[in-house]
Amino acid sequence: MPKLKPVTFILGAGRSGTTLLRVMLAGHPDLFVPPELFMAVYDTMAIRTADLKQRYWLKGGLRRAVMDLQGVDVEEAKRIVGSLDPLTVPEGYAWLQDQLGDRMLVDKCPPLAYIPQLLPRVEEWFESPRYIWIVRHPGAVIRSFQNMPMAEMMFQGFPVSYRNLWYETNRNIRDYLATIPEERWTRVRFEDLVREPRSEMERACATIGIPFHDALLEPYEGDRMRDGPKGARAIGDPQMATRRRIQPELANKWLDGFDPTTVNDETRLLAKEYGYDLDAMPRPPIARVGEAMKELFDVAHTLERKMQTPVDLDNAEGRRFLLRMLGASIDTFVEHGDAERPRFHDAEGPHRKMFGDCPDADYHRAPIRMGPGRAYRLWGRIPPGTCYVGVLLYGRGGRVGKCLADRDLQRDADGRFEVHISTETWDGQGTSLQGDGDENAVMVRQYFADRATEAPIELNIELVGEPAPLAPLDANSLADNLGLSTRMLKAIYKRTVQAYEMVRGVALNQFVQVPPDQLFPTPDNKYLVSWYRFGRDQLLVVRGQVPKTRYFGLSLCNAWMESLDYLNHQVNLNHLQIETDGDGRFEAVLSHRDPGIRNWLDVAGHDAVYLLVRCLLLEGDLPALTTQVMYVHEWERLLAERKGA
Repeated sequence: MPKLKPVTFILGAGRSGTTLLRVMLAGHPDLFVPPELFMAVYDTMAIRTADLKQRYWLKGGLRRAVMDLQGVDVEEAKRIVGSLDPLTVPEGYAWLQDQLGDRMLVDKCPPLAYIPQLLPRVEEWFESPRYIWIVRHPGAVIRSFQNMPMAEMMFQGFPVSYRNLWYETNRNIRDYLATIPEERWTRVRFEDLVREPRSEMERACATIGIPFHDALLEPYEGDRMRDGPKGARAIGDPQMATRRRIQPELANKWLDGFDPTTVNDETRLLAKEYGYDLDAMPRPPIARVGEAMKELFDVAHTLERKMQTPVDLDNAEGRRFLLRMLGASIDTFVEHGDAERPRFHDAEGPHRKMFGDCPDADYHRAPIRMGPGRAYRLWGRIPPGTCYVGVLLYGRGGRVGKCLADRDLQRDADGRFEVHISTETWDGQGTSLQGDGDENAVMVRQYFADRATEAPIELNIELVGEPAPLAPLDANSLADNLGLSTRMLKAIYKRTVQAYEMVRGVALNQFVQVPPDQLFPTPDNKYLVSWYRFGRDQLLVVRGQVPKTRYFGLSLCNAWMESLDYLNHQVNLNHLQIETDGDGRFEAVLSHRDPGIRNWLDVAGHDAVYLLVRCLLLEGDLPALTTQVMYVHEWERLLAERKGA
């Protein structure tokens, strides 16, 4: 078969602007520039038909060309295209060229460059074919594909994916065109095409061998097969049918989200040849998120490797604690960090514990952001018989700020109250809680003496005035919040380990008073703590007197200052649960198994634990508590003697 008449191929990676270039050229009266025909990658039209049963979205280009050339509808175009199946692909091109008269065919065919072996045979089929090679910033190409549904499906059967498409395609085109006389090809940069379309199209026309025509600069004027009916729709940029002019702003579209460090060195070097210096690009905000996540997880991993407690159970619980605190830090600053629309969430509970949490308390936290002109309204209801409620502000770095107890709150007969939180003096309705200006959280604690009879409080909070407009998730803000999560994780771990090291040294089997800023405390509490260690055949007896206080409790915590498993073990006793004599004196036992008295604190498999004593709104001095380590058989003999007496 003799060579066919000259043809022009538009080459380039997908999403490089090949569709815009096609539509621009379609305005020239000497050219026929249909949508993507998807012919040159096959040997026969029958193979093309069979393959496009899977690539159904590529069927429309040739059908649309037939509709334009022969003035038929979609169904007739389908029939005509089907009648071409007996032909080879060169014969299919010959059939098309017979319909064109004197016009030259321009074929937009990016897949032609996906496989290096395909390009050379174009020279065998056509007489002196021309090539318009369009390149675009690799970041724009990659990001465009990332935001394109079914992007990977487009490359099934080809040795490329959207991740390596830019490099593989442009390398193949570069190497091939190096063998073609320079007068038969030109390279167009997409960015130059949308900014200086005349000069770029003048060069393209010179390469094709046609005079420049002003219609090339009006790609959205007239019918240029930019769209089509179902079954014959153009392939390419889906926005093409909606635009009305060449848009210079498209030059940098998608680049805002591109991370230049994600491409390989080969792509970086080839891009530089065409004027794209990836090394000079700033990293996008989303890259900051990745860096912040890596730092957070690296810190967690580093802390995990530092865990060197002498007991296997403590080591296992320490890793669980670290996971819990990782989740807590993310929750605090990522999930519950909106100070414009604050909501209360449970900061601690049975599966998230820290700093000697109290099993008899609920911890409700809400984010705030204090400052001039900013105020919050907190309101709710305290049911009758509630043991205790406290409202506490936290400042930057976990600083314990101002607080209110339930006795400070102005309540109506139904227990309803309102608190105005700001840095300014308040003389309006309700109770005022005045901060210092750096507060970022408000915590409301409710203590229960008997959860079966005491109802939970009702809580609400809102920013006074209009909040800032709600915006989509912002990568920079997310990165900042993850940085705060990292700081929180490190701070919690550091304070926890410091407390562990201090208490083991100074409070072994004896009580010491806890400094008020050590445990992120309830300010109305006074604390005693002891670190107890005894053997499997031993137990520990604590003796003392229940003081006059709103709440008095003994609770066990592990080495990580987490209360022990209070869902399945009795690890906490409060003033209503402790059995006393007529003078309020009590005797409690810490042991591995039931010691035969009501005041049993189950150590839940631990040979060494914290015993934390809380005295809430204490009247008078802290109770004097004594301890005695005994063997189990000694305790059993003592009980027997008491019963005998």
